[in-house]
Amino acid sequence: MESCSKIWDDVLQNIRGKVGPLRFNLWFKNTRLESVDNGYANITVPNIFTQTWLQENFTTILREDIGRLVNNGELNIRFSVINNGEGENVSTSKILSHEGKTESNKNTVQFNRVLKLDEFIVGPNNRLAYTAALEMLKDKYPSFNPLFIHGTVGVGKTHILQGVWNRVKAEQNVNAVYMSAEKWTNEYIYSLQKQKMESFRQKYRNVDMFLIDDVHFLSNKQGVQEEFLHTFNALYELSKKIILASDAHPKMIGQLKETLASRFMSGMIVKIDKPDYATRVLILRSKAAKFDVHYPEEVLEFIADKFDDNVREVESALTTLSAHAKFNEKKINLQLANEVLGEFLYNDGKIVKINEIEEVVIAYFSISRSELHSAKKTKSVSFPRQICMYLTKILLNWSYQQIGNYFGSKKHSTVMFAIKKVKEQVDNDAQFKVLIEMLMGKIKKGGK
Repeated sequence: MESCSKIWDDVLQNIRGKVGPLRFNLWFKNTRLESVDNGYANITVPNIFTQTWLQENFTTILREDIGRLVNNGELNIRFSVINNGEGENVSTSKILSHEGKTESNKNTVQFNRVLKLDEFIVGPNNRLAYTAALEMLKDKYPSFNPLFIHGTVGVGKTHILQGVWNRVKAEQNVNAVYMSAEKWTNEYIYSLQKQKMESFRQKYRNVDMFLIDDVHFLSNKQGVQEEFLHTFNALYELSKKIILASDAHPKMIGQLKETLASRFMSGMIVKIDKPDYATRVLILRSKAAKFDVHYPEEVLEFIADKFDDNVREVESALTTLSAHAKFNEKKINLQLANEVLGEFLYNDGKIVKINEIEEVVIAYFSISRSELHSAKKTKSVSFPRQICMYLTKILLNWSYQQIGNYFGSKKHSTVMFAIKKVKEQVDNDAQFKVLIEMLMGKIKKGGK
């Protein structure tokens, strides 16, 4: 294996091209890859602020880039802060489990921060989902079960699930479990391999509340879906509370067993839309109050106006501006906001959104959104889907896993192949390159 310094240089070179010089200098200055061992890449950072930001925004990219260079697909990322030349692990992650110690670290739930219902900003876009979650907490036998929450990335689904879990653990004597479908799947496979399925089933079929995030991850995993269905049925028959979250409506999750989709739709289904302007301002005020710098109201309104896609995007802009002001000892005002956040925006003041990419591709190739997210392999559908994946990577810099999850839970390797295929055609076919540039131009103009 190459030296850590060489690996890190290659990783940084790749990231610099993805994020631009301002964000690169802000977040990756004085970082170092210390070691790669026992399935962990150990990265040192100069302060806790940088650590938290990298954990929440770059973990997936770093895992992919370092893993590619060391040929280790199961690589995990671990950050530690260097103070005066000495490493001190001051991770903000809390390792939580509904029953303390477990047989494998894959069985634990890791939170980058504690999300509470009291801190959830309620607006027209999410009020029904929030109210439904409270009803699940109030009544021993709620009038609906399960509660299925869906919506695009970064609109607050995870906040609601983790908020419910944290409140239950703090206030009620309830045996509750919260985890992602990916972690549940990993534990299922581990138990299957170690011949511990009976223990696995007892663990999850005897809980009082079952909260599973990112259930679209179950797509295209027949054996896992079958076991999940049995777990669901066992809990449902015992009137246990089930809350699920996904990026898509059950009918829109590709390659999901009809029986499982039907079970997901047997209770209450709620969609969370992107927050409106007023809600974004409230979110920003709440988040800004936690920073040790002053935010003028006009700056918060500027961010709320320009970053209108989801909560995560709004928080990202706020954190970036806070860090820039702190590290460069500058006062936050409209001029600084324009300077720092300008690279996130195009000349017309808009940023590209995933739905705009989809709309342009769908309109040009005359296919439906459901076909774009389906498992269809006919060229009339697969080719536009590959182009959509390529444009998402180029314009939004999503990870391969994020793209795969969004487009019907496609495999990491499927997304890589699609993007590589389109890139090769762009490089070798002048007419095709013109087509891609035309589509990108339409996307940046909001589809016009």
